[in-house]
Amino acid sequence: MIVQIQTAVLGAVWQFLISLLYLFYEEGERRQARERKTMLFVQNLQMRAALYYRGKISKRPRHRSCWMKKRSDDWWTRIVKKHFTEDDWLENFRVTPDTFHFICERLRPYLQPKEKYVRTSATVEKKVAITLYKLASCAEYRIVANQFGIHKSSVHVYVYDVINAIYAEFGTEYLSMPNELEAEEVSQGFESMCGLPNVIGAIDGTHIPILPPKDGYRDFINRKGWPSYNVLAVVDNSYRFRYVTCKHPGCTHDAKVLKDSSLYNTAKEFIPNRTKTIDDKQIPLYLLGDPAYPLLPWLMKGYKGQRTPEEESFNVYLSQGRVVVENAFGRLKARFRCLTKRVDISYKFVPKVIGACMILNNIIECRKEKFVQSWLTAVAEAEIAFPQPRGQSTRDFDSLEAGIIRDTLKTYMTRYPLRSSRL
Repeated sequence: MIVQIQTAVLGAVWQFLISLLYLFYEEGERRQARERKTMLFVQNLQMRAALYYRGKISKRPRHRSCWMKKRSDDWWTRIVKKHFTEDDWLENFRVTPDTFHFICERLRPYLQPKEKYVRTSATVEKKVAITLYKLASCAEYRIVANQFGIHKSSVHVYVYDVINAIYAEFGTEYLSMPNELEAEEVSQGFESMCGLPNVIGAIDGTHIPILPPKDGYRDFINRKGWPSYNVLAVVDNSYRFRYVTCKHPGCTHDAKVLKDSSLYNTAKEFIPNRTKTIDDKQIPLYLLGDPAYPLLPWLMKGYKGQRTPEEESFNVYLSQGRVVVENAFGRLKARFRCLTKRVDISYKFVPKVIGACMILNNIIECRKEKFVQSWLTAVAEAEIAFPQPRGQSTRDFDSLEAGIIRDTLKTYMTRYPLRSSRL
């Protein structure tokens, strides 16, 4: 009995000592934290005092040397507005005056100043012109600012405002998959181009150079060794972009970009439910893709490996239809050269810039405006510095049903002359 009492007393004393040591430890930690904060405060005061006495911090209130620097907007107000021809407009802004005013009128509710400021705000026309010039020329903010007689920070603000307004006003109208009526017209256009029936578009990817962040820099490096966004797009027979996703860094495989897209996950919402009967088989609307993408009921790609003459011929006709997406990317980059170089825009905002350029490109194509073939020279030169990574073939997600559809299309295409890619 006495031993049990002694054990209980010793246990209680031991618990008391442990609690006491823990309290001392916590008090020590709090004291060290207070000392660190006090030390940082004193160091800050010492630094500010040293800067003050050295003249780094002004002892008197700062007075502006001038209210606003003198700048000239003569090029915009006189040269462009009074003397530019239609060719000059195309060369500098990539649009004709008629299309320029069409865009300005549609964006006016978003860009018109809501209230008066001390300084007169730029007009809607000037804001749109600054943005188009920036996108078309790939000039730095400083160069654009000097051209239009404003500060470079104003250029930054106007470019962001106009691009956001383009998305808000034109996004759903000019960047959407064809509806059932449009699908009929698009499929007829593709059939006259390559012979394949019920095609609703061509799908492909391209890499757009960017200035990557310091953190996560390696994620943006593509297979060619330069930082980019991997952009996936669907194009119709008239070089109009119908769908785009541009959120993946350059290291991402093309098939992964597709698998993460809303097009892949909800294809039924994007592609109309319209079929065509060929050899007693219902053929749905489908896209034309390259070997980098999976074979799906709504996405056809060519045959790989050892091919029969019929399979080889099918591949040639498919490539003939798919070339429209490659040409569309070329026309897009030729019009808006900011997509060919590392533009001085935050990498977080670059996806919106890409989408806005596609919307503007669609407006231009819908209005049947002139495309200058010599613009493609700049694209070819840019691809020397930033060569496009070649797609890597995949069979990870190939569908058996899609294989049956492709075989049916291959048989259907035998009514045309057999063709070979080997010259």
